[in-house]
Amino acid sequence: MSDVVSLRNQTSPAELDNDLPVLADTRTEILLRVPPQPHSLLRVSQVCRSWRRLVTDPSFLRSFRAYHNDTPPLVGVFHNNVYEGVQRFTPTAGEDRVFDCPAHWRVLDSRHGRVLCLAMARDAAPPLLVVWDPLTRRCEQIQMPPDLTVYDYGKLSGAVVCRAGGGDGQHGDCRSGPFLVVLLIGREPRALVSVYTSKTGSWGEVIPFDGLPTWSDIVPTPGVVVKNTLYHPVSGCHILAFDLESKAFAMIPHPPEAEWMDVQVVRLDGGRLGLVVADIFDFSLQLWAREDAGDWVQHWTVQLDTLEPLKLQPRAGDLRDVKLIGACDYGNVIFLWTRFGSFMFHLDTMELEKLSYDSTMMLGGTLYPYESFFAPSR
Repeated sequence: MSDVVSLRNQTSPAELDNDLPVLADTRTEILLRVPPQPHSLLRVSQVCRSWRRLVTDPSFLRSFRAYHNDTPPLVGVFHNNVYEGVQRFTPTAGEDRVFDCPAHWRVLDSRHGRVLCLAMARDAAPPLLVVWDPLTRRCEQIQMPPDLTVYDYGKLSGAVVCRAGGGDGQHGDCRSGPFLVVLLIGREPRALVSVYTSKTGSWGEVIPFDGLPTWSDIVPTPGVVVKNTLYHPVSGCHILAFDLESKAFAMIPHPPEAEWMDVQVVRLDGGRLGLVVADIFDFSLQLWAREDAGDWVQHWTVQLDTLEPLKLQPRAGDLRDVKLIGACDYGNVIFLWTRFGSFMFHLDTMELEKLSYDSTMMLGGTLYPYESFFAPSR
């Protein structure tokens, strides 16, 4: 009887083959739900050969990015504080990859999986621009536009912008797509902008703009890209808008309540321009959004000393300083510095998350978030 039962329970090779597509589809559905952080797929790929084949398949990777709304995760942050023995990159929680950024590279921008750096030569040679993909280690060197070589490079701002995404600002895997490099420099009344396109491998003519307000400079910190417009901070009470298609300029004033305050330009969900305002006297943050009609609307105000872990700190006036030091392109996250440490602040949930990095970064310098999907190599 036992032999009869054994024979009846055996699965024929034909039946097993019929089940393989179902098993594969089930496995795919499970792995699509793996968290998007780069280390997740790397660990999955090390389980066995069949899993590695699956998670390195281009069609799976496209589905994986689409399942996660084409929103690349935060891998870590770069900074420009150069000290002996200090890493220029700090991974976020759960990540253990550290990217070596040379000391003579100054990070200008990080967006869509690429990092834009200004590589200062050790001799009298002019500097170069480097477009760097830390995950693939691919670097592309670009000569500086000749019309900008006479200016102070310390005041140079830049942006690297993927041109493979749609008008809604969604980007999946941009590393093989075309890109722009935008350089900005200026002091009132004139700003100069130069645009490099990877499709032609060349710079366009320098575009002047004589509309900077009095006492205004182009601030050498990152801007944000919303749809087809680059929004860049200007000292004082304005934002410079540069349309990447028409090459037209516009000046956008801050809300009157935010004049001459520390601000961080952000890209909000839904493709809207946002402005986070830090009030050092009130130790608070405000979030403003710019509506289609061009009006600023305040969404909320939050007292930082009511949030964990800052509410556990002393409330002495001279300790209640706050400085905005960066923002993610995705996820509604900004970075802020206080005398108690530096933090990630989630605009949606109003949660603070302390950054655990080297003490030399307590200086409050600009952070350049690196956001990217990771495709394990075959």
